[in-house]
Amino acid sequence: MNFINIRITVLFLLISFLGFSQIRKTDSIGNFYVVNNKLIWQKYYELEDENRLDQKLKQNVITNNLDILHFETSAMSDLVYMDGNNLPQYTQKGFKAFVIVDVERNQYRVTIKQIMFPEFVENVYYNGMRQNSRTGSLDNYILRQNGDINRNNTSLNVLNSFDYIFDAVFLED
Repeated sequence: MNFINIRITVLFLLISFLGFSQIRKTDSIGNFYVVNNKLIWQKYYELEDENRLDQKLKQNVITNNLDILHFETSAMSDLVYMDGNNLPQYTQKGFKAFVIVDVERNQYRVTIKQIMFPEFVENVYYNGMRQNSRTGSLDNYILRQNGDINRNNTSLNVLNSFDYIFDAVFLED
């Protein structure tokens, strides 16, 4: 009887540890979250009128490829240029992002991920020779090797600028 209790306890602990190891550490700043070493921006908004939201999304370069009335709720944005003070060079060539809008009863959730800088070419030196590299992802510039957000002034300024741009698209007039 005692042997069965020990086996059950060991089995329970083993399952608990396996379940805990599946949970990925997440980091966040404002509306930016790190999930599985990928940076995403996510926020919920109140939904007043779905038709009005659809028209508003079609008028913005970030969301003009969406058509939520016809169930096209995810798309890659067109190239978007940002204005801001003290932004690093990679942000000045424009970005593209994958946008997802999930509409629920009286609210909708916006998820923006895969923020890329396709026009930015970074000069990388290898063995004394200059080589062009298109690293191009916000993840590469903001996240550390361990998946945490790099909390220096440049990274915080970039994330605040993106937060402002994204939030302005979805806030009601």
